[in-house]
Amino acid sequence: MKLSISSLLILLLFSFLGNAQMPVLKIKTANAQQESVNLQKLNVDVQITGNIAKTVMTMTFYNNSNRVLEGELTFPMPEGVTISRYALDINGKMREAVPVEKAKATEVFESIEHRRVDPGLLEKVEGNNFRTRIYPMPAKGTRTIIVGYEEELKFDKSNVLLYHLPLDYNQAIANFTLKTTVFESLVKPELLEQPDGSFSFKNVGNTYLAEMKKTNYQPQKGITINLPKLTNIPEVQMQKASSGYYFLVNVFPKEQSRPRVLNNQIGLIWDCSLSGLQRDLKKELALLELLIQQKQNLTINLGLLNNTFKNGGSFVITNGDWTLLKKRLENIVYDGGTNFSSINQRALIGNEYIFFTDGLSTFGKNTVFLNKPIHTINSSNKADYSNLKYISLKSGGEFINLNNTKVEDAFKQLNVEQLQYLGIKNSGEVRQTYPSMHVNITGHLAIAGILSQYSTSIVLQFGYGNMVVSEQTVRLDPNAQALSSIDVSRIWAQKKITEMDIQYEINKVEISQLSRQFGIVTRNTSLIVLESVDDYLRYDIVPPTELRAQYDVVVKRRRADILERKTDLVNDAVAMSKVLKAWWNTDFSHPPKNDQVKFPSPVVVHDSAAAEPVAVGNAGNANRMANQQTQEVMLRRREAQASKTSNDNTLYEVVSSAPVNQALSGRVAGVSVSYSSAKVVEQAVIIVPEFKSDKDYMKSLTGTTKEAYEKYLAIRPQYLSTPTFYFDVANWFYQQADSTRALTILSNIADLDLENADLFKVLAYKLKQTKEYRSELYITEKILQWRPMDAQSYRDYALALADNGAYQQALDNLCKVLTQSYNTQTSDRDDGIEEIVIAEINNLIAKYGSLLNTKGIDKRLIQPLPVDIRVVLNWNKNDTDIDLWLTDPKGEKCYYSNQSTAIGGRISNDFTDGYGPEQFMLKKAIKGSYKIEVDYYGDRQVSIGGPTTVTAEIYTRYSTGKQERKIIIIPLEEGNKNKGHLIGEFKF
Repeated sequence: MKLSISSLLILLLFSFLGNAQMPVLKIKTANAQQESVNLQKLNVDVQITGNIAKTVMTMTFYNNSNRVLEGELTFPMPEGVTISRYALDINGKMREAVPVEKAKATEVFESIEHRRVDPGLLEKVEGNNFRTRIYPMPAKGTRTIIVGYEEELKFDKSNVLLYHLPLDYNQAIANFTLKTTVFESLVKPELLEQPDGSFSFKNVGNTYLAEMKKTNYQPQKGITINLPKLTNIPEVQMQKASSGYYFLVNVFPKEQSRPRVLNNQIGLIWDCSLSGLQRDLKKELALLELLIQQKQNLTINLGLLNNTFKNGGSFVITNGDWTLLKKRLENIVYDGGTNFSSINQRALIGNEYIFFTDGLSTFGKNTVFLNKPIHTINSSNKADYSNLKYISLKSGGEFINLNNTKVEDAFKQLNVEQLQYLGIKNSGEVRQTYPSMHVNITGHLAIAGILSQYSTSIVLQFGYGNMVVSEQTVRLDPNAQALSSIDVSRIWAQKKITEMDIQYEINKVEISQLSRQFGIVTRNTSLIVLESVDDYLRYDIVPPTELRAQYDVVVKRRRADILERKTDLVNDAVAMSKVLKAWWNTDFSHPPKNDQVKFPSPVVVHDSAAAEPVAVGNAGNANRMANQQTQEVMLRRREAQASKTSNDNTLYEVVSSAPVNQALSGRVAGVSVSYSSAKVVEQAVIIVPEFKSDKDYMKSLTGTTKEAYEKYLAIRPQYLSTPTFYFDVANWFYQQADSTRALTILSNIADLDLENADLFKVLAYKLKQTKEYRSELYITEKILQWRPMDAQSYRDYALALADNGAYQQALDNLCKVLTQSYNTQTSDRDDGIEEIVIAEINNLIAKYGSLLNTKGIDKRLIQPLPVDIRVVLNWNKNDTDIDLWLTDPKGEKCYYSNQSTAIGGRISNDFTDGYGPEQFMLKKAIKGSYKIEVDYYGDRQVSIGGPTTVTAEIYTRYSTGKQERKIIIIPLEEGNKNKGHLIGEFKF
């Protein structure tokens, strides 16, 4: 019997204040209320040395429900800040995380999670956002995590550093502790904001300390600290390394600038995607007004960007009157995903461009093809700073982050060409200094690098372009400098990674190596905590210091025996290819001989829900042999499947346990079974029912599509983060033949959550169905980047490549499904996927063989497999059990307990844990109707993705040259489990 676990996503805790944003905790549990998890303890420790602040937050969460929960905590971080410490309580003690390649960390976490033990994972997702998954959170128990990050504080024009930490929690905290230490400060720090009047600094020498402890306390304000500097003398911090020293230099060049004259014809690109609702639009409009009032007379051509790019009109502004443009911008509708690659220079004339966006291209590649300067402006807390910097840097424009820049200062930044740091004049004794490229000077510059064993002086050069206008000498002397109390090496590594991240694809290998060495979370490196030494050994991950000695001893003794086994699918695929060949060559058009079946086998039908599907035996020796070979290939049947089969009614047990798997004739359990040499017909029709949602919000969609769109916008705030809302509404617009509005609404799904493969799979299904193949390709490519450990990721990407006419790449990626290495858990989960992939490889070869290079494919896998009927079922969630049923004109149902039918129908292996797919094939169809159904047994995980969504690809004349395909997509709601859902019919 298959079990289901339903879930509800709850948003707990935290709002945001100022430029930093509070963490967000999501809890996965059934029927949970907001009070299911409370923040019981919070300890915040802030240490500031020079212009480096180290913040460590220790959080204890209490689960007051009676169920084990899984938590997900998201940290949006300011520009340039990354998390470098993560720890989780294991058996009552805090265990530090270790850095691991991101894809491997996800794979290991999910594998261990299946064993119901205690892994912890912290990863970076799109933009500068970090999240950690916590499992399990015990019933009536607590879990504690530690998250730490180092931040390079910025100087303002008065040489004052600013540190800010929001603390406006929306509930009382049972135990609250806040401690802030400022080391080696000649001036007392100033508290501009604090939780209450009890928090104040006291000095001990040159160190200042502020501390508070409260019980049942709800902070109303955060802390904001000003740290004035008395002198412009360079500050130098050094840290001894195995070879030489790491150094960090802060200098305060005299600010210089020269005017920049903005062009009189400006292209204004306005990101009007759904995520635009999260931007500070008042700030953006205020900045634009300052620019217009300065120019007075200019032309602004407006381009509107979401999943498409449209010309928003040309506005001739005279004497600073921009009323029409302002009204246009104030009334923009924010809807749809974001596709930077759709920006078209021919559709938007401009000699200079101003681009208001968060830098997140969720529905297309993040490249912008414009050959004029682009000034990128961001006001969102969730932003891709690297991409925004790259766009402006590459084009010769400015990047402005309105989160940490006042509107007036941003205006000045756009109107002047700032003095730039150009590099080091004499760098013989130093190496690997960052920044290594030109950067603007706004009164302060921080440079990190590596010094050899000897003292030296470096000469910093400043100027415009390639013209040097000033120099400054800085002495680096380890003997004269007190070694820093902060980790200068990590600051150096963070600066190097930040610069390399601007061109991530080029530098991703080096970024990964550097982030693992210094324990910094990047877009391709995560921090992971495992429960035992055995887990670190099993997955070949070097543990933290506390377990290192024990780990090293075991590694030396039995390393070859402890690593998680890896395997590819090639051998299974070759064996499966033989099975498919035997099946395909079998003639099912004649009944078995009398000596093969003498009498029908008696069965006992139990009066239970499980007796609903009726199985009928196979026909023919060849089919029996093929079925036995299939069983040999599928030796590693999963426990869930075995359990399910053992609970089916006696009919299935009799059929499956018969020594020769003998076929039945006559009437069995109300099903008429007879054999005939029915003539195969040539005409075939696929009938797919039109899916219509019965949700209440669908009742609002009436009238013309324009009127319905206005109603959609009116009710959208109630369902802003509900994926099924966008899916259902988009489907309605597709049915009304308004594909433009439909695609915009559908693309919102990409903006709902960061790096959510469940959501993107649903999106990819619908894009395939609606023949939006270019977008389908982008979405499946993103899923492959996030989940390269899944065979399905390569398969989905390959099929999208085929939809786009890239047949060789499609073939290569289908072959990767069979040649990739998988760990044991993944291999067992996807046992049988090779049957589906073999059919698809041979279909490509049959259709486009003359265009393909097949030298790299095992020749034993290549064989034509044309069939009259093929149905493939996929779904979007891991840990999900969905079954494909197909009932033929004789009333025989082909499904997991009756994998072969009398007329030659064949169904692939039953997937009970992963994403599928499951496949039905029939070589020769007989006349009549074929009913296609899916059965939803349940899933064991949830996310913001909502209900499990299935897609069925339905083919006639597959791989024959006369192939036809229809696709249907159905969300399977919680209350519809253990029921057959009709998804289509064949009529022959």
